[in-house]
Amino acid sequence: MKKSVFVTVLALALGLLLSASEVFAGIEWTGASAIVGTKKVNLSGMQFLKVGQSARAAGMGDAFTAVADDINAMYYNGAGLSHVKRLAYEVNYTQWLAGTELYSMAVAWNTGSARSEVIGLSILTQKPEEMEETTIFMPGGTGQKIQVSQMAVGAVYVVKFTDKFSFSGKLNYIQQKLYTQTTTTFSFDVGSYFYTGFRSMRVAMAFKNFGPDKKVKDYAFNMPLYYNMGIAGEIFGEKGKPFYVTLDIESAFAIDYEQRYLFGAEAWVRDRLALRAGYKHNFDLEQYTVGVGVKQPFKGNRAVTVDLAYAPLKEKGGVKLFDPVLRLSLGGTF
Repeated sequence: MKKSVFVTVLALALGLLLSASEVFAGIEWTGASAIVGTKKVNLSGMQFLKVGQSARAAGMGDAFTAVADDINAMYYNGAGLSHVKRLAYEVNYTQWLAGTELYSMAVAWNTGSARSEVIGLSILTQKPEEMEETTIFMPGGTGQKIQVSQMAVGAVYVVKFTDKFSFSGKLNYIQQKLYTQTTTTFSFDVGSYFYTGFRSMRVAMAFKNFGPDKKVKDYAFNMPLYYNMGIAGEIFGEKGKPFYVTLDIESAFAIDYEQRYLFGAEAWVRDRLALRAGYKHNFDLEQYTVGVGVKQPFKGNRAVTVDLAYAPLKEKGGVKLFDPVLRLSLGGTF
C-alpha cells in the first residue's frame, strides 16, 4: 500500500514538473528571443551567469534546485539557505572552457529570528586569458592586448514562512568589461523550497537572471534568464543515517535554448564521504558528471567540507574541442 502511494505521489510531482516547464516554455516572448524552443545562445549575454559554481552541485549534474540544503544553495536556489543553522561560507574554483577560470565566494548568516531569516552575500568573477587584437590589415596581431572581465555581486534574503516552506529573493549587480566597453546592470533571482510532507520529498523552483535587456553599441542582447523546477528525496535511507542516497530530477528552461532535463544522485557515508553522479540531457557539450566530497565535523555544529567535480565534454565529429571541466570547493559552518 505504501509503495503504491509513493508511486502515485511521485507521478503527480513529475507531472507538475513537466507541465510547469511546458507552460513556461510556451510563453510568447518578444524581442530577440521571440522564438522559444530554439538554440539561440548568441542572443543572450552575460553567459558566465549560467556557469554552475558549486562542485557539490556540479557533481550531481547541476540537478540541485530541490536538494539545495547548504551554502551551495546561493547559486542554485536561495530558498535552500533556510537550512543554514548559524553561519556558512564557501569559496569555489572552476576550470572552464578555453583556458577560462571562474572564482566565486559566498557567505550566509541565519539571524535566529522567529522565521529563521537568512541573509547572504556572494561574488562571482571571470577573467579569460588575454587575447591579441587582430585586424584585416594586421591578421598576425597588432600587439595590443584585449582584456575581458566579468563580475557579479549578489545579496540574498531568505524567509522561512512555515516549517515546510521557504522563499528567497536575491539582487545582483553585474559588470562586464569587453575591451573598451563596460556594461553594468542588475538582475533578480527568486526561489522557493517546499517539503511535501510525504517522506522526505520536496519540490523547489528557481527563477534566475531576471533583468532588463541590454545594448552595447549596435548589439542588443537579453539577460540569460533561467527557470528550474525540481523534485528531490531520499530513495534509500534517511538524512542522518549512516548511509543514504538522494535523487534530484528537474527541468531547466533557458530563454535562449531548448528544454533541458537534469538528473543527479548523491550518496553519503556516515556524513563524512559523499559520492555523486549526474546526467544533463540536451546539452551541446556537457553530459555526464561525477564528484566526490569529504566533510570533517567539529564540536559546536562546526564543519569543513571539500568537494571536487569532474565533467568530461562531448566530442564533435570525433574531435575533442575542449578539456574536461574541473571544479573545486572549500566551505564550512560555524
